[in-house]
Amino acid sequence: MNDMIPSKRDFWDLSRRFFDDALGQNFGDFGSFKTDIIEQDDAYVVEAELPGMSRENIELDFQDNILSISAKQETATDESDEERNYIRRERSTRSFSRQFILQDIDEDNIKARFDNGILEVTLPKQHPEPKNTKKIDIE
Repeated sequence: MNDMIPSKRDFWDLSRRFFDDALGQNFGDFGSFKTDIIEQDDAYVVEAELPGMSRENIELDFQDNILSISAKQETATDESDEERNYIRRERSTRSFSRQFILQDIDEDNIKARFDNGILEVTLPKQHPEPKNTKKIDIE
């Protein structure tokens, strides 16, 4: 008999599943893309999944210790008859942008390549020289 009355937990679980399923697929990743950052001994490697994008539509910047990756894709479908009466005409635009803070990077030797929907950015580490400490005499 107790199973017939939903508990608070059931309502919370239902709402979580509703929003995860309904919005997660369409809006949960909106404006984002999957990215891995791998730390190696001498560099960081950023791997970003950008399926369906072309190299020309990807922008990559590194400024003030921030790696910025952005991509934009526009598609259009135009189906019309001989008299140019539209049967169907659709346009869509997708844009993605992410930023990552990575410090002590050798900016002059950053390399990037894009292959089969995967952007790989290699950011070599720059090992800063330790600063000398000056001892101050107290009078």
